[in-house]
Amino acid sequence: MWLTHYKIRLIENRLLHTDMRIGEMAIELGFTDESHLNRSFKKLKGMSPTAYRKKFLPAQ
Repeated sequence: MWLTHYKIRLIENRLLHTDMRIGEMAIELGFTDESHLNRSFKKLKGMSPTAYRKKFLPAQ
């Protein structure tokens, strides 16, 4: 479980500091696919990665 939490922290960082796509993150961090990453992220953070990025990044 700690590994999943660690990966989610890495995803949070990438969402806020890069323009990587969710699918690219899924491949890089060893998730089965983008859907698996989305489910894991939402379970721990209560929102999708896309919603997280929109909420915490200022409008550009």
